[in-house]
Amino acid sequence: MELPKNKDIVGIDLSEDKLLISCLRNSGGKREFVKLAHYSTEGMKEEDISQLVVKVVKELKIKNPFIVNVIPLHLTITKNLEIPSLDAKEIKEIVDLQSGRQTAYSREEIIVDYINIGVYRRSYTKILLVIVARDAIKRQFDIIEKAGLKVQDMVFAPEGITQICLEYQAKELQNVPVGIVHVDENFTDFIISLRGIPIFTRSIPIGVKHFTEDKAKAGTKFVEEIKSSIETYQSEDIDAAPQVITVTGAIDHVRELKAMLTATVQVTIQNIAYFDCLPLYTNCKPVEALVQNISFLNITSVFLILQSLKVSLIPEEIKLKRVFEERTRQLVKLTVNFMIIMFLVGSFFISKTYFEGAYFKKLKEYNETIHAEAKILERNMERIRIIKHYLKNRGYALQVIAALYDIVPENIMLTSIKMDTQRNLNLKGTGRAMSTVFSFVSALEASDYFSSVQTNYTTSRKQGGKDWADFGIFCVLDTGLEIN
Repeated sequence: MELPKNKDIVGIDLSEDKLLISCLRNSGGKREFVKLAHYSTEGMKEEDISQLVVKVVKELKIKNPFIVNVIPLHLTITKNLEIPSLDAKEIKEIVDLQSGRQTAYSREEIIVDYINIGVYRRSYTKILLVIVARDAIKRQFDIIEKAGLKVQDMVFAPEGITQICLEYQAKELQNVPVGIVHVDENFTDFIISLRGIPIFTRSIPIGVKHFTEDKAKAGTKFVEEIKSSIETYQSEDIDAAPQVITVTGAIDHVRELKAMLTATVQVTIQNIAYFDCLPLYTNCKPVEALVQNISFLNITSVFLILQSLKVSLIPEEIKLKRVFEERTRQLVKLTVNFMIIMFLVGSFFISKTYFEGAYFKKLKEYNETIHAEAKILERNMERIRIIKHYLKNRGYALQVIAALYDIVPENIMLTSIKMDTQRNLNLKGTGRAMSTVFSFVSALEASDYFSSVQTNYTTSRKQGGKDWADFGIFCVLDTGLEIN
């Protein structure tokens, strides 16, 4: 489990007949516990406990808290095993197959996880197997879920305790086994830690409550249990024997344990007052009597460590359900994103088509306007051309007649003069003699103003007792007659 950043984290312990709650405010890189509380749930129904959880969380005024259920050591069964494999997948499969043989419960009645301790004899892996009854987990899970809260994870408390105690150990003890005795109200956790990892655990059914009832009896039995635990650890050949034991938790009533343990197990004993080291908000101070009898180390240490916790005791069906829900959310998210993309792409093409259509329509309207204006301009240009042509060629016909006048003999009369735009000139007339006509043709050919002179026809006739010669002549006007 990795804790989220910038989010309030609520730890819940529902073991036995009590409710322990911690609230860690994790904001801006700063961590502070703003709430540490204990409530008795003896004789309460699960629905009532759920309502109590709702009330406490509401008092914290937290929106969408990150809920972690902390499972103490005494609710679990732990076993040290050697697995003939180094592959994590194979180790998990072997653990699933073999875990049912380690308890009186069937495989369906337990939840199992493990901590990898390290490689042994090159091809073996030492593990600390953690087993918990499914009913105990289900009870706590149901109570929290009925309170309308989502359990993000169920963690193994000794993992946090070992890593916190590692911070207070001398440098020379960082890489050797160290014993930890965590004293609580009804139980004591005995843990052997190596580099901040629990490699051996045992729950002792003696706590502060028993010391307050009969200190001498409880002390004697307690020391025997610690000695027996160390012997069990050594008999399983897990690692070297611890040379230092750290006593922590609710130790105000059991401070004399230090001398008793030193004399019995003959190792160095050190007390750690964990509570004084917690990052507490100014107003987060449980009453002194409460701290003396109850340890909050379980539900605080797991939130202060930097390493992620390895053990998760969430039921497998819940994990599968959450994986399915997460994949469903991802699928829905993917579908929504795909639909959004398709909508945006469709909108792009639709808008592109629309704007192109609008643009072409505007171009067409503009073109029609330009076309109409162009027609008007064309007509005006034609008029200008005609006027320019007229202005350029006005008086031209008079010049042609004047040129002909200088050439036509006195005995010839022109009856028709026709001229086209290509400067082709057709002349018709009558002369008194055919020789006069031929002289006229020669005069036209000799003129600088006429070329390609041809006689189309000549005919003779009599009229009034006189001879007449009719003729038709074709010629081309020379450019010398053009007016500039």
